[in-house]
Amino acid sequence: MNSLTHGHLAATSSRFVIRTLSYYGLGAALSCSTALAQADTASSTPPPASSAQTETPSTTERIVVTGHKSEGTVIGGPKPLMQIGADEIHSYGVDTVTDLLTTISPETRSGRGATGNAPVILLNGKRISGLQEVNDLPFEAISRVEIFTEEEALRYGYAADQRVVNIITVKQFHAVRARAYGETSTDGGGENGALALSFTKLHDDRRINLSARYTASAWLRDSQRGVVPPAASSLYSSQGNLTTADGSSLDPALDSLAGQSVTTAGSPSLSYGQAATLNDILQSANALTSSTNASAYTLQPRKHELSLNGVYADRLTENVTSSINLSFDHQDQISLQGPARGIVTIPAGNAYSPFSNDVLLYRSFSNIHPLQQTGHTETGHAGLNFNGDLGSWKWNGKGSYDYARTVTESQTGLSLTTAQTALDTGDLSFDPWSTISSSWLNSRLVNHGRTTSNQGQISGLLSGAVFSLPAGDASTSIAATGTLSKQNAASSISGVTSRSSISRDIATLRINGDLPIANSKQHVLSFLGKLDANVNGAVSQVSHFGTLGTLGGGVTWSPTSWIQLPFSVLQQTEAPGASSLVAPTIETPNVTTYDYVRGESVQVTTISGGNRNLRSADRHELSLGAILSPPFLDGSRLHLNYVHDNTHHPVLSLPTATAALQEAFPDNYQRNASGVLETVDLRPVNAENEKRTEWNATFSLSRPFGDDHAASDHKRHPGSSTKGRYYVVLTQVWRLNDTVRLRSGLPAIDLLNGGTIGGLGGKPKHEVELQAGAYRNGFGVRLDGKWQSGTTTLGSTSAGSLYFSSLATLDVSVFVTLGDMPHWQNRNWAKNFRIMLSLGNVSNTRIHVHNGMGVTPAGYQPAFMDPIGRTVGLSLRKTL
Repeated sequence: MNSLTHGHLAATSSRFVIRTLSYYGLGAALSCSTALAQADTASSTPPPASSAQTETPSTTERIVVTGHKSEGTVIGGPKPLMQIGADEIHSYGVDTVTDLLTTISPETRSGRGATGNAPVILLNGKRISGLQEVNDLPFEAISRVEIFTEEEALRYGYAADQRVVNIITVKQFHAVRARAYGETSTDGGGENGALALSFTKLHDDRRINLSARYTASAWLRDSQRGVVPPAASSLYSSQGNLTTADGSSLDPALDSLAGQSVTTAGSPSLSYGQAATLNDILQSANALTSSTNASAYTLQPRKHELSLNGVYADRLTENVTSSINLSFDHQDQISLQGPARGIVTIPAGNAYSPFSNDVLLYRSFSNIHPLQQTGHTETGHAGLNFNGDLGSWKWNGKGSYDYARTVTESQTGLSLTTAQTALDTGDLSFDPWSTISSSWLNSRLVNHGRTTSNQGQISGLLSGAVFSLPAGDASTSIAATGTLSKQNAASSISGVTSRSSISRDIATLRINGDLPIANSKQHVLSFLGKLDANVNGAVSQVSHFGTLGTLGGGVTWSPTSWIQLPFSVLQQTEAPGASSLVAPTIETPNVTTYDYVRGESVQVTTISGGNRNLRSADRHELSLGAILSPPFLDGSRLHLNYVHDNTHHPVLSLPTATAALQEAFPDNYQRNASGVLETVDLRPVNAENEKRTEWNATFSLSRPFGDDHAASDHKRHPGSSTKGRYYVVLTQVWRLNDTVRLRSGLPAIDLLNGGTIGGLGGKPKHEVELQAGAYRNGFGVRLDGKWQSGTTTLGSTSAGSLYFSSLATLDVSVFVTLGDMPHWQNRNWAKNFRIMLSLGNVSNTRIHVHNGMGVTPAGYQPAFMDPIGRTVGLSLRKTL
């Protein structure tokens, strides 16, 4: 079934959604018009005189109290899940917003959606043109950070599967920042480092930020960890192996000598110029030679990256602010894919050959550089953003353009045409049995892949109150987004070139409505406390897929001021990404994988790329939560969330071979005549459905040392002093159910109890993350701990099953800000100078894997599970 047919099916299933959204859109539009007209009338008509003024004695002083929202308040002014003040951010030891978002990721990770989406980022309560606009802001420029539930994303025109992070900056700031960072592993190798320089100036609404960053990492070879990769197919070795093209006997005379049919044999090792005899071959009849070269493989690629970023923002008029952002990134990456290898045919009758048939010689070569896979990526981004007020309404308009180009070159072997010509013509200068000179091995077979994508997007948002109810104002947010994208892909495999391209146009209208039902402060249904309802929907017109719809809603109940109970439901149809459809086909040789069918580790050739036959996915989700801020424990918050997700036709990649996967997608796994796995197709496919149920919890506690109440308000300003702060954040995830049905009629794969669709086993049932730290008088310490339960993956036999241990790691960072130390505060050179020493994975712990026989298969040694292990890093940071 083609994609256009899928679009018609999606359109049919979305009629009810479209009709419903039309009613909401019409009502919202009429309400907007009424509200704006009222705002106009109010501004042009003088207010009537109050009758109470004529009755008030002239000697009475009139007092007017005016309330103002805090700077950077989000739409609707909801209570945040968590608020992180400047002093707490200081205690994290982070450098920029990028580091900060990584540090607080356990609190911002959403359990909703298919993949746990990254949060929506706001700046001072407003939308931004892209993440690049805030990535390089230094932490000193941040006044506080607020984290909100997924419902807040709806008010800003996004789907309710992302939490919201609102970054609020200080009003005045000026600094030049320089940072140098280096890291290595205690086991040796894996070095990486970074140099960064930036200029930042904030003055009210004016914001200038210019930054440059260079990062590099070194190769980490298998040999540096003492691990041995499995043989790259049963035929390749440094000595060589012999077979025939059709797998028949090498020679009838050899069969007679061996007393059995000889279809394979190890290559003899002879002096240069010496011809082989059948007796030389007899010694390794049906016994293949093997070899490995751990220095020819990399666990970590060599990488270089340069990033440039610039932002300018200012106020255009009294009610309109704008920003422009330009960024560029260039990255080069090289990995080693195993020894160079090749195949030649030794003709019958050749002076070096004792055979009466043509035979194939498979050899790998360690005297030349290994096979490489290189990747070159360039990306560019331009963003323009406007925010403004229209009466009591707020609006946003933004546009962006993104360009990306990726070129991949994969060496798959040697082109031995010169050597083959010598064998065919009887040239004795090429001896297949001895060490082969590199002059015969200087031509390589290379597969090429190139992807170029261009995407332009414009988006608008209008939000505000549409009418008043006894319990408060009913509000709406209307967002419209248009996206034009084009992606071109080309690949060349074994000299055959293929090209593909896709142009995708997406128009989306998203409407959100918030309706207050009960409010004890307004004396409306006071026994309920506070109860708000929400309804939201979206219609997307996607080229090649038709019309896709989303419909959702929910309620948030606060029986008391310190308890919130959100509930939401969602039905959504999603089209696969353009890259999933047309990414270039790339072949990568010598990739270690585990074959659960045969219970063995092998090296295979993987095929990655796009699949034009992908269908859209339908997702149904239910979420229940509880947010508690107990008054008896100041500075604490507990967030509980339960999510049930049922997705039809999810898009998956299947990198490992199990009996269930092979039965559902037999064409994705190619084996040789002996049944050994040789090729795995990683291109995405649609499964029948996936069901997932989990609940997660986050507990946070942040308090100042002693009785410093000013610090407890999380409003420390630059230059103010506190007695310090300590914090604890504990997050955990319990997966209750996670199953995938690959095809209708096949049993579901239980990813929590022995099933897998990935190369590293199933999913852990339980995960825990702990963050804790303290900062005082210039000294800070930070602890990051993680634990996950063990998993089991059942193979075709008990011996072939794999058992993955639990994993617990702890990272420790100790830092000192010299200018904050009591005896160094008056030294200019020490001001804002920070030195940090970090130790990652303190115990050097890795996941341990064994099969049913208690043996760790090749490719699952601890170093493969975590190549780097324990790391030591040093960072120097200075702000002027």
